[in-house]
Amino acid sequence: MFADLDETVRQLLIRDVPLDLSEVDVSFDAPDREWSGRLSRPTVNCFLYDVRENEDLRESAWDYARNATNGTVSRRKVPVRINTTYNVTVWARAPEDEHRLLWRVLTALARHPVLNFDVLLGGLKDQPFPVMARVAKPEAARTSPADLWQALDNRIRPSLTYVLTLGLDLDVIFTSPMVFTAITRTGISGRPADEFDEWLSIAGRVRSKADHSAVAGARVVLRERGSEAITGPDGEFAFRAPRGKLTLDVEAPGRKAVSTSATVPSPTYDLEV
Repeated sequence: MFADLDETVRQLLIRDVPLDLSEVDVSFDAPDREWSGRLSRPTVNCFLYDVRENEDLRESAWDYARNATNGTVSRRKVPVRINTTYNVTVWARAPEDEHRLLWRVLTALARHPVLNFDVLLGGLKDQPFPVMARVAKPEAARTSPADLWQALDNRIRPSLTYVLTLGLDLDVIFTSPMVFTAITRTGISGRPADEFDEWLSIAGRVRSKADHSAVAGARVVLRERGSEAITGPDGEFAFRAPRGKLTLDVEAPGRKAVSTSATVPSPTYDLEV
């Protein structure tokens, strides 16, 4: 992924600065004294020196996917957001040439707060989030320029901090059976179980008899209690219900009304119209 990111940055600079590679090089090497001593022509250096989680974008949520075919629900950890930080410098014989090219590089990078899909290469095209970009932001620098150049054993020079935020899919998935009946019991600790109050919640889906697709906007009535629910986009409904037998009446626009008997608890409460 880092190789794809480097190549994306290279192609962005070539296209938008623009750069003629017969006259100007683009390098991703560490700009230490040995490297700079080998330069023979103007070079834009993009040194990836810091990779860490973007804690401001951290999410503790999970994505849920319901599989009605096998009766399971999968929970997938939301991808982690990672900041990749480049130190961007320009190297040339004359300071005025460096400054002129550095300004053009800054202008090109600042045009893209989000990298367009047509710029992304390789695995970056499969990113779960848009690739956000920041350049020359004071809070983006992860270390002081003096410390960075001292570590590189080279003379300090003008530089840009360029931060790209990627999504890292941890591929953490948990799959479990669907829960159609939830039982809640309340009572005083130490009392017999038969003295506890009990509530049951049931849930199901309304689907089409023709193709088993979800039916949204259907009216479901729990006849014994007079409770009503309108199904959402995924056809789901839910009720509080007593134990034992009950009747569910379903009406959907353009479809024949259906009544179905069920027993609580039951493995499923799905209905077809």
